[in-house]
Amino acid sequence: MSIFPSVLDLLDVPARAATCPGCGTHAPAWTRVAVDSLRVLTHDGDVICPRDRHFGSTPAPAPVRLEVAA
Repeated sequence: MSIFPSVLDLLDVPARAATCPGCGTHAPAWTRVAVDSLRVLTHDGDVICPRDRHFGSTPAPAPVRLEVAA
């Protein structure tokens, strides 16, 4: 520790949340990654959040239609 404060010590910046804002699981390295023209929520840069609105699950999935062959 230095006797001179760093810039981060002088700023009153709240700590970053350790949970994913999409699904709420413990993911302290969560980030948003640019893929083509989309911003994808990832847990550590390469694992897509299961609740990401672009590639994850949808909040209300469509019901599966079963067709029986006659």
